[in-house]
Amino acid sequence: MSYGIRNTLIMLVVLVLIYGSGYAYVHFVQKPEIERLELSVSGLENEYNQDQQTADLVPMLREQFTQSRQFIDNYDKIIFRNNNPDEVFRFLTILNNMSNLNFNYVFQDSTITEDYGVLRSEISGDGSYRGLMTFINAIENSEPVQKINNIAISPVGMDGGYQNVNFTFTLNSNYDTHNIFDSPERTPGIATGNLSSNHNPFFPLIRSVAPNVDELPDVDNSRLIGLSSSAVFLLNQNGRMLTLRQNDRVYLGRLETINVREGKATFRLNRGGIIDLVTLEVQR
Repeated sequence: MSYGIRNTLIMLVVLVLIYGSGYAYVHFVQKPEIERLELSVSGLENEYNQDQQTADLVPMLREQFTQSRQFIDNYDKIIFRNNNPDEVFRFLTILNNMSNLNFNYVFQDSTITEDYGVLRSEISGDGSYRGLMTFINAIENSEPVQKINNIAISPVGMDGGYQNVNFTFTLNSNYDTHNIFDSPERTPGIATGNLSSNHNPFFPLIRSVAPNVDELPDVDNSRLIGLSSSAVFLLNQNGRMLTLRQNDRVYLGRLETINVREGKATFRLNRGGIIDLVTLEVQR
């Protein structure tokens, strides 16, 4: 074999080795790396697009946050700042200044929901029906979000003048668990307008007649002796002469009118819820 052919073969072998090595390096080393980098670039592009979308939403989200903050600041309802039952009791005591009830406050439990917490308490006591309606109205319509459940009302009876009632109810008071209402500590706003009826359904239409403990003139057992344009002269149930003027009290009522021309006096009596007009004539 000539020297030229041998050199040519050597060069061909070297070229084959160089080409094979290059091909192997590209195919087995660089190609997987390129594929990995392509995947990485694709992932980075997705992250960039997501970040860009988020960045595009920032102005709108900032505006929504500002509007929500203004809505909360201007909202006419709030919730208590924490789960301290003393805060609820203190607020109820302030409300009771308008109602003058005798009430007991018993804390029962505290639960947490996804958005807020709830303090549950039991309120019981007694007082006038009108005062209770004022108290309930103030609880439901004042600034803190509170809900009354399981209310029970019963009349006290004649000993309470038929106006007083016993009551008990469960009170759910919402409180903040996410520091949304982060305004400075203050006394919540109080509703003063009474939106409910003050008619007492427990007040009996017909009642027992109270005894005459004050020894007032008993019209049914008295005699009209004389009268003038401004007064009447009555001989009462005990035989005493009394002088009565218009609107003066008698047992179960008052002297309503004086009729000098006809010699009559009319008394308006309330016989346990039954209104009775009794007219006495001068005994001649």
